[in-house]
Amino acid sequence: MKSALLELYQRRRNIFQEKHDQAQKVSNSISWLRLVFFILAAGAFGYGFYGPYRIVIFLALPLAAVFVWLIMKHMHLKEEIDFLKKLVQINATAGLRLEGKWTAFAERGDHYKDDTHPYTTDLNIFGQGSLFQYINATTSFRGERLLADLLSRPAPIDELEPRQEAVSELANLLDFRQSFQAAGMDALFKQQDPETVQGWAESKLTPGNWSTALLYMPVATFSLFGLGLLGVLSYFPAVVFLVLQVAAALPGERKALERFTKTDKAVQRLKRYEKLMRWIEQENFTAPFLIAQKKRLFPGAQPASRQIRRLVNIADRNNLRFSSSMIYFILKFSVLWDKWTLKMLDDWQKSYGKAVGSWFEATAEVEVLSSLAGLCHDNRHWVFPQVKTGPPAFKARDLGHPLIPPGERVGNNTSLMGPGRFFIITGSNMSGKSTFLRTVGINLVLAYAGAPVCASEFGCSMMQVYSKMQIHDNLEERVSTFYSELIRMKMIIDAAQTGAPLIILLDEIFRGTNPRDRIFATRTIIKQLHTLNVIGLVTTHDYELGELEKEYTRSISNYHFTDEIRDGDIHFDYKIKPGIAQTANAVALMKLVGIEVPEEDV
Repeated sequence: MKSALLELYQRRRNIFQEKHDQAQKVSNSISWLRLVFFILAAGAFGYGFYGPYRIVIFLALPLAAVFVWLIMKHMHLKEEIDFLKKLVQINATAGLRLEGKWTAFAERGDHYKDDTHPYTTDLNIFGQGSLFQYINATTSFRGERLLADLLSRPAPIDELEPRQEAVSELANLLDFRQSFQAAGMDALFKQQDPETVQGWAESKLTPGNWSTALLYMPVATFSLFGLGLLGVLSYFPAVVFLVLQVAAALPGERKALERFTKTDKAVQRLKRYEKLMRWIEQENFTAPFLIAQKKRLFPGAQPASRQIRRLVNIADRNNLRFSSSMIYFILKFSVLWDKWTLKMLDDWQKSYGKAVGSWFEATAEVEVLSSLAGLCHDNRHWVFPQVKTGPPAFKARDLGHPLIPPGERVGNNTSLMGPGRFFIITGSNMSGKSTFLRTVGINLVLAYAGAPVCASEFGCSMMQVYSKMQIHDNLEERVSTFYSELIRMKMIIDAAQTGAPLIILLDEIFRGTNPRDRIFATRTIIKQLHTLNVIGLVTTHDYELGELEKEYTRSISNYHFTDEIRDGDIHFDYKIKPGIAQTANAVALMKLVGIEVPEEDV
């Protein structure tokens, strides 16, 4: 399966690379043609103007028209080349992901790391080698942030099934997903928070100190000049009207310029969204959740992308002052150019300003769903989980860690059904205890995001995920490892005491203290949590904790991971088994790395 997928991405990469190279050759040819037709047009104009045959000057017009057409053609071709280049990059990245080289991807989500979060640090949701680094295909600031939010807190349960349907549909729309991603790929675009654009669009408009009737004064002025030209009237009324127009155009110049400047900044950021939205608008989705997002991009008869294009055209009216200042100066007074531009802006904001935020949200949703769909497309044997409300419960078959390569991944069956159920998991070093906890946790994160999970069967209730795996001391705040763990456990207990369904993943807690205190503290924590609306997995090297199974036979069970030493090497099967571990491998590991261990001390 992996080989077939890898061939698919390599084939697509080669196809887009070939198209890119062909387009580049055409672009180079057009560059030369532009030069040729410019020289021909200039030569025809010069020869006709200075030479004996004035009629030749008319030949310059079609030559100049071809030159302008070539410029426009070249601009579109450059956009196509850039688009194809991004498609090549996307397929190359997809191939690297399949080959297990995704840990080199630049976007790791480090800025979303939060050591105080209930699970993201322990489960490697963000940062180097993280789930975010593995699946992220968002291109906008809002899309990336929404993906980070979805991996940090569960989606509402009533959205999960619609999201699953949307992800499943997008998994089959490879052309759409890759084109959609390529349309938004821009390093600067990812850094730009559209909040300022939304603020501009939704800002309260300040009425101008002029009447709408003033805008139509140029009609009267030009009519009066026409009548003067025909000799019906003198030019005096026309001149009076023109002077009034000039007087009307002068006030508010500074405020108008400020408004145009803010508009131009907003438009520059909206341009990239126009391309993303256009791909959504033209796709015929069947999943209700996707249809709903697409519908948000149709605030009226015209789609959002066309309304953004209309806004871009309005903003370009103001840019005339920089590109053709003389023409702008004439239009400013003769037809009240700025006043009309301001009216167009007012009308646009009144009609669509409140919808801009919804456009951003809809686009971000599709970006996130496309990221999850990539996971689904590349792992067809994964399943969508069944998530229900009710007491804490979790059951899975062939559950594996999604970030471990398929050839190295080991699946396990597990079931924790009902409040108070705990597994005490023992085992030797490196046997897979911590990885198993992370496997459970990261698959729950995917399940609550509407994504497929790495299992052949998977069902769970809606639960809050809490974990304690990575705790470090803090010299700056003078906090020891043990005290940090106590603070973490207090946070978990407080959450459990709210009565909300929880699943708790505890990896060798209280390592920062002596064995006697550690065992006492761990027993105390488990006994307290066991009475609440909680299920949990607890790993430990303290086999004495296995005695809890005898005290709570119906709720606490012992499981273990083990190893086997063969020919001086340690072998792990990474399979969870009932009971307490009967092996230890510290001495074997010491010998394996070359540390001498006296036989009499063993």
